[in-house]
Amino acid sequence: MKIDVAINSYKKPESLIYTLMSLKQIAGDMIDTVYINDDCSGKEVCDIYRSEAVREYFKPWKLDVRENTHSIGIKQAYIRGYYPAYMGWKFFCKRWWRFFSPKYGHNRFDIRYQYALEHTDKKYMLILHDDIKFMKNVVQVYVTALEQNPELTIVGQLGQCWLCHFSKFCNKQELAKGRFPSKYWPQTPSKEIKNPEEFDPKKGFTYPCRINEWCCMVNVQKANEITQKTRTFFGNMYPHADTAAYWFAEGIRYGLKFGDLLSNEYKEYYNHGWQGFSGHSVWVNQGKGQSVYDANMIISQIEKDFGFKWSQIKG
Repeated sequence: MKIDVAINSYKKPESLIYTLMSLKQIAGDMIDTVYINDDCSGKEVCDIYRSEAVREYFKPWKLDVRENTHSIGIKQAYIRGYYPAYMGWKFFCKRWWRFFSPKYGHNRFDIRYQYALEHTDKKYMLILHDDIKFMKNVVQVYVTALEQNPELTIVGQLGQCWLCHFSKFCNKQELAKGRFPSKYWPQTPSKEIKNPEEFDPKKGFTYPCRINEWCCMVNVQKANEITQKTRTFFGNMYPHADTAAYWFAEGIRYGLKFGDLLSNEYKEYYNHGWQGFSGHSVWVNQGKGQSVYDANMIISQIEKDFGFKWSQIKG
């Protein structure tokens, strides 16, 4: 069975290519198309993905490279026609211009992973960050889980427990069986409480829980159905929630089933942030800007691990 891959790009082509090379090494024959969605990094970045040397290395994979119409970064995109439950008429009246302004309005395909989710012809899609190092075939683990349980929408690592004040009251295996610590879950308190029965969303809440989107797999049809039912996007940011968390919470209301796989064994399969940091922390305009992105180190590692010389890209 072939699957497709969706990966977001922003000014770290070396890291993204390392991620894909390590993926090819452990599951190359399981993948058909890789959708690379670039968040306005610039022509020089996308030219790397489109270069003959890169395309030749990844054959027979197909690389579908798309550039955003507007940069999104790590902020919410407002899309006409997609109004989730919390957007009442008062919300819309205060922010109507965000949906219609040419400056702020987004194409829904600008939202990370959305172009891939709507254009793939595969049953399953692997969703990745650009800073993963693969060691074992997690793709096969994910596919097997989805094939064995057709009710599942998404599988991966249930995460962000470090942000959750319910974490000491819940068990991941119980959550996956539909046994939640509160009737409000995955909505959780924004402050520590002594027991789940004390939780009152009116006193403050957040959405920490999700299947971490840095390395997960979705049943494409079911994932797209959740988007249409909830009018939310898997890859968008929403209030009180990181990427995929609000979509996950809304999906739970509509019966979304998930699989938390591998537990702590995931470290045997892949390393998120193998460079010493993860996410957007290297970019001041998209993150904290507290880490340093070392492109030359990654280029050297690409040659050492995969025998690919970066100089081939520019001839």
